[in-house]
Amino acid sequence: MGRNPSLLDKTLIIGILVIFVCIGIQSAFAITNNNIQPDVPEITAPVMIHNPGPHESYSGFIFYNGSLSGYVNDTSGNPIEGALIRVYFHETYEEDYSESTGFYHVKNISICWCMKNSTCSKQGYKTEWVLLSINENTFYDFVLTEGNNAPDAPDIFGPTSGKPGIEYVYEFCSNDPENDNISYYIEWGDGTITGWTDYFPSGEFAVFSHTWDKIDWDNILRAKTKDIYGDESDWSTREIPIYKPNINHLLLRFIVRLLIKLR
Repeated sequence: MGRNPSLLDKTLIIGILVIFVCIGIQSAFAITNNNIQPDVPEITAPVMIHNPGPHESYSGFIFYNGSLSGYVNDTSGNPIEGALIRVYFHETYEEDYSESTGFYHVKNISICWCMKNSTCSKQGYKTEWVLLSINENTFYDFVLTEGNNAPDAPDIFGPTSGKPGIEYVYEFCSNDPENDNISYYIEWGDGTITGWTDYFPSGEFAVFSHTWDKIDWDNILRAKTKDIYGDESDWSTREIPIYKPNINHLLLRFIVRLLIKLR
């Protein structure tokens, strides 16, 4: 015959059930507290937004909103009208002409780490130049001295070597700051001289030909220019060896040059 549970047994069972229920409730709250986080607003650094203008770029953080302004005067303090002010940067330039008061204002210059070559020129005055660091409002006054500027040393274009008895054509080109016409003086290296030539427009190619009569491994061609006022440029030189293509000569030339370098 089975035994009926007593009051003590029932109480013990109920107590155990209560303990399990409490443990389950506590675990549920713990899981809930660990998995549910309060909404916290995300904090990010402020973003500076700049809409570039027609002459601005995001690339490299370079902006073309710099300017250079000031006055152009002569050595007596008188304003000079019509002077050309040009600022070079990044293989380009911006420019402006001075007003009757001498004032000028060059705009759309890049603002970056590099120095800008800034020039001021006018016919009858010597060109002035200066290296400037440009910001949004840079000021600089130019003072021009009366006088003439010599043309640039000429560039020489043509064969880099030659053979005796063959005519070769060379082109010469120079620029004058005031766009004056230019004459050329050429020494071909063999004692032949092309004296001051007729005048050519500034920046225009002048073409001349020459024939060397004998071998000269150390032949040097050089040339200079002058403008209509007689101011001369520096010399431009170019080594143009004259030889016959003989393997023995080439080998000897190579050995000589190698020995010179090893000295």
